Amino acid sequence: MYDYPASPSPEALAGKVKTVVTGHVTGWVAGPVVEEGIPGDRTRYVLMRTQVGKRLKGAAADVVDVAFHQGAALDDEGTPVHSVADFARAVPAGTRVLLFMNDARPSGTVVEGRPVVHSTPPQGVILHEVTDDPGGRAVGGKDEIFSSPGWNQPCGIDGLIARLYAHGFTG
Repeated sequence: MYDYPASPSPEALAGKVKTVVTGHVTGWVAGPVVEEGIPGDRTRYVLMRTQVGKRLKGAAADVVDVAFHQGAALDDEGTPVHSVADFARAVPAGTRVLLFMNDARPSGTVVEGRPVVHSTPPQGVILHEVTDDPGGRAVGGKDEIFSSPGWNQPCGIDGLIARLYAHGFTG
């Protein structure tokens, strides 16, 4: 069960967002530090930098950044539980991705770095996992996406892209 209104399929999610792109991760960089709500309570983000290969819906720059929350602070200095290196190990440069994006809505005050440009819904980051299957396997980058039958056939990013093309999301 989800704690947000989950989209039943990639086609439904593509219909709700402004931009859909495919590409590959080129690396991870420190993102903004945002003060949200309580003064001094800072949230740290890391950015997944992605080289766009195809635009299936909407317009996007050649390189887009997607923000991920780095987790709770470990100490009084605000060191996040997950470092940039942790994210880079989990999703290395070269990983293929399918991104469902909207324009970011400001929340809080950016106290370090630049504001985030794009946001993704929980199901909006799909990563390509290399497996014994020649098509690979698509996995959720922010949340598990395949508990709904509308997401799991055919498997792999290429299968999801083919489905989106068949529904008119061709750029």
